[in-house]
This record gives sequence, structure tokens and C-alpha cells, in this order.
Amino acid sequence: MVSVGYTRVSEHWEKSIKGLFVEAALKALENADLSVRSLDGMYVANVFAGYLQGQTNLANVLADSLGVYDKFAISIDAGGASGALAIHEAYKDVAHGVRDVVMVCGVEKMSETSPQEVVSALTSVADQEYLRYTGITVHSLAALIYKTYLRRFNKKQEDVALMSVVDHEHAITCSHAQYPFKLSVEAIMSSAILADPIRALEVISPSDGSAAIIMCPHEKAKELGLSHVKLVTSQIARDKFNLMERDDLLSMKALIEAAQRAYNSTGITPSDLSFVELYDDYSVMGVIALEKLGLCGPGEGVELLKNGEVKLSGSIPVNTFGGLKARGAPLGAVGVYQAVEAYLQLTGNAGPNQVKNARIGLTQTSCGFNSIVVINLFEACC
Repeated sequence: MVSVGYTRVSEHWEKSIKGLFVEAALKALENADLSVRSLDGMYVANVFAGYLQGQTNLANVLADSLGVYDKFAISIDAGGASGALAIHEAYKDVAHGVRDVVMVCGVEKMSETSPQEVVSALTSVADQEYLRYTGITVHSLAALIYKTYLRRFNKKQEDVALMSVVDHEHAITCSHAQYPFKLSVEAIMSSAILADPIRALEVISPSDGSAAIIMCPHEKAKELGLSHVKLVTSQIARDKFNLMERDDLLSMKALIEAAQRAYNSTGITPSDLSFVELYDDYSVMGVIALEKLGLCGPGEGVELLKNGEVKLSGSIPVNTFGGLKARGAPLGAVGVYQAVEAYLQLTGNAGPNQVKNARIGLTQTSCGFNSIVVINLFEACC
């Protein structure tokens, strides 16, 4: 990964989905002193353009808007895992010599619609034949997981909610964060209930944004003379897509499997990680991810939060720029924003959010409550 470009996550009323994409893509190219003619292919991650903008075939539409008329372009749609999956596909193509210099870009524009339409859009990534006529939403499914976690491990919601508090604390000094302000447990617990016990301030909000990275072989990166970060491995795993068909709501088999594949294929262990970027679309999902990634034992995720271990100065900094809750969650772009943030950390360009002596970073993205999981491991390089 030799260059990155990104927009601030916000409600960009004045910009189209094309405009967001072009802004991030041009920044990535300019930072690498490359032109669009240097690219051998583009991988575009997006979830809702077909649903909210009525625009399908997005990669080819956006390639034209960038002036790339004759190169490979492909759209990737896997819910919240889209951005990381696009990186995975690019990683395979570059590693196997199929393509040389490629761009991965995630883009989403979710703000120009009602909250009800956003919830419908979020629910659309689930099996519609299974859920559509039951009235169940993603909030309802998350609530089942949340209740099960609290009861099984005898935990307090106030402690789980600390996941969102930490996100906001890290976002205060993040220039591209949607919500760069502090958030208290008291504010969370007094916010509206979306689906008992989930509170409104524990959940992501509609976001617009775009992030882009440029990837190439190590030899090419050295030839370009650019600071670069190594993508050590990219691993994918799947579980039963319908949550209620799983043996255990908290098993998260795909998350465990993807993480173990990443660790086993590289020799890296959880104790080697300098920082982790989690997919915490709900506070409880962030806590569960801490545990399933091997950063602590079952039911011990809240202890990491309470003891401050996940803060920038802690033993395992988490969501160093604010995570989904506070940096913001333009869904198809989340995995690419995480990669951008890993690049900033591992090249020492994270500013006030810099993790000291950062060497290895892990990013985790998910779709359908870990029915699809992508784990990417990044390492500081030349």
C-alpha cells in the first residue's frame, strides 16, 4: 500500500457519490505522484448506491468519472465487509501478478434519505425472503445478540457502552471524523431505545464518504520511492447467513476462523498487534470482536474497556481514529478507511492519534453480524 486519499466522513449535501469518489481517488494518485494512466485496475466497494441512488454498475460509472476508460473496473458488494473484500481481491491480483498498480476505493452516500429508509437499506443486506415479512430489522437482531451477551456473562450495559465512549474520545483529534466530540455513558443511557436494550448513541449513523488506497508489488513500491505498508495477509471466512439458524448467537465462528487463519498464516499473535480497527456497528459487536480476536477471554472485553487498555496509550489501542461510531460508517467504504488509518499509523503519519512504535495493525470488517468476515493484517515496511 503506497498511497492513500480520503474525504472527511460527514453528511456531504453538496457532493454527489461521483464527487466523493473522485476527490478521494485523485488525492491517492496525487500523493503517489501517479496519473490515472498508471492504474491497471480499480476495485470499487459500495453497498447502497443501487438502493439509495438508483445507480448500479457503479465501478464502471465511477471509472469514467475519473477518466479511466479502458482499464479493468469491478464493483464489490458484501455489506459492511465490502471495502475489506475489495482490498482482498486487489491483494490476490497483485500478489499473483495479474495486475501491477491498482486502486481500491470505497464510497457511500447515505445521508440524503430518511432514517426509516436507512434502516430499510441496512436490513436489505440480510436474507429478504427470510426476514422481509416478519418486521425484523438489523436493530432487532442486534438486540438479541446484546441481550444474550449481557445475560450470559452477567455484564452491565453501561460497561458495554464504553466501546462508543472510547470511539468518541479517539475521534476528538481525528480530522476526518464525522463526530469529533466526547460522549459519556450517561448520555448513551439516556438516549432513545431503538430495540431494547440498544440505545441510539450505541449505533452508527448515516454517513457519506470515500477512501482510496493504491496497491502494487513491493518491488514497484521501491521503484516509485514511496513510503509503503505491507499487507501481510488477507483472510475471509463465512458463517450461516441467517443469525437465527446458528447454534449460538454469540459463537461468531467466521470471525474466529478468519482471525486464526490470519495468525496461523503469518506467525503473528494477538500480543504482537500494535493496534486494531474493529467493526463496531453496535457497541456490543465491538466488545465481542475484542474477545473473538483473542485480545482477551470470553466475557472479558468490557474489562479491557474499563481498564483503559484500548485507548491510544493502552496495551492494545482500538479504533484509533474513532471507529464506526465516531469516525463514521459510510458502509461500503469502512474497510478502506480502516486500511487508510492503518497506513497512517504504520508510516508515522497519524498525528495526535499516533500509536507509539506502531509496527503491526489488524483490521476487521463484517457483514450480517459476522456472517462474512475479512481480516487484513498490515505491517510497517520501508
